Amino acid sequence: MDDKGGRRTGRQRTKADFRFDDARLCFAFAGTLADRGTDTPFERLARPEDLGRWSVESGCTTVAPACTEADLEHAGRLREAIQRTGRALAEAVPPAREDVALINAAAAEPTSVPELSADAATVRWHGDGIAAVLSMVARDLIELCRSEHRTRVRICGNPACGVPFVDTSRAGARRWCSMRTCGALAKKRTYRARSQNGP
Repeated sequence: MDDKGGRRTGRQRTKADFRFDDARLCFAFAGTLADRGTDTPFERLARPEDLGRWSVESGCTTVAPACTEADLEHAGRLREAIQRTGRALAEAVPPAREDVALINAAAAEPTSVPELSADAATVRWHGDGIAAVLSMVARDLIELCRSEHRTRVRICGNPACGVPFVDTSRAGARRWCSMRTCGALAKKRTYRARSQNGP
């Protein structure tokens, strides 16, 4: 079972677990490739089943869609187009045309449709498989690009991370994609450095 932060309840979170802390849907998807700034990035979407699991844990659907290797490859291309477009937004430069075309093509697919239960307590999602989920991800990036938050896109200050995020802080001074992950890691490193150097 997972909580809203993408952690498996009852055990320690591992690198293979998906991250949704403080992230827009599109950038949570970009974060499925961890450690981007290192020589050995960590692939969280290693198998088609992982893509189906992300679809559920992200809240895009309630039932994991069947995914093929071809779906996984397509999702990987979309993910990297989103990553590069996020970086372009952060740098205030136009994104690559091929990335925009890929995002637009994904967004053109029909999305999942929400259905409210009779007591209005739960929602089920009905869709056409993984294409509907990826459409929701692509549309989220498009919605970001047309919003006032497009100028608030930043790249995580953790050099090993490199994932885009939206800085919604009042001061506009947020440095990390999430304080629970990269922010906490930076604090630990600062504390250790101070401890080693003494008072």
